[in-house]
Amino acid sequence: MKIARVERHGEIVLAMPLGERWIDISHAWQDYERVVEGVDAHSLREVRELLARGLFTRAFHRRVMEFVQQQGIDDYDVGALPRFAMPLRPGKIIAIGRNYAAHVRELESAMPEEPIFFGKNADTCIGPDDAIQVKNWYGRVDHEGEIGVVIGQQVRDARPELVQAFVAGYTLLNDVTAREMQKRDIAKAQPWYRSKNLDTFCPIGPCILLREAVEWPLELELEVRVNGEVRQKSNTRRFLFGLPELIAHVSKHITLEPGDVIATGTPEGVGPIHPGDVVEVASPPIGILRNSVIEEPTSDALKPQA
Repeated sequence: MKIARVERHGEIVLAMPLGERWIDISHAWQDYERVVEGVDAHSLREVRELLARGLFTRAFHRRVMEFVQQQGIDDYDVGALPRFAMPLRPGKIIAIGRNYAAHVRELESAMPEEPIFFGKNADTCIGPDDAIQVKNWYGRVDHEGEIGVVIGQQVRDARPELVQAFVAGYTLLNDVTAREMQKRDIAKAQPWYRSKNLDTFCPIGPCILLREAVEWPLELELEVRVNGEVRQKSNTRRFLFGLPELIAHVSKHITLEPGDVIATGTPEGVGPIHPGDVVEVASPPIGILRNSVIEEPTSDALKPQA
């Protein structure tokens, strides 16, 4: 059970898979409301609308797909390989640092005693097949593939045993990092916010896997490939801080709202990417988040002073 935003007939609609095909549920739900419920409703176009209406569920998926099959899928068929758009624009992104022991060791850092988190701006997000843009003065830029947790309900100061109910689903993201810039800032005891928040530095997608589609506690495979070469490979069961503790800890400090995303940390194997590369973040139940890397020209007038 997955939900995506895809292009169909020149517009972006919500879609779900049915067998090997993707189905336009924006128009299917509008027709369902009119035919079955007798309601003249507008078509749903955003994940946030589903969350607000309590429709991001297995029951909604089943209801829509039964209706589509009764009506005939041809009216709603998007195809087997649609063009995916960014699945949602997060309200905020809380990113977790050092949540895999092997990654902590490769960074030669101390093991954290509690979750470490920082922020990524929502306007750094790009969708599948959009380009990660780098400038030559950034220095080394690294990929950091992660599982993202999409929050479905407001959660504040929650107990670990209760947090599952607040999760809507899971997606993929790439916490792209200007590594040399980050190291310089850390060496000067300065915040390393800018190295994480450069434009296009948070690809996200291609879809959102419903929470109900996988077991809890979460065990998802995660792999990052650059030009087909495997760079990172792990499983969320290797988290230092599992989702119950992680979400509870974040919600103790920051109120989480529907549509917020927690980036759960990256495993070992982070490495540089360059213009011309193609980066893939993959997890079998979710799909593949694929992005090319391009160099964005910078005029001398805009280049910062060293």
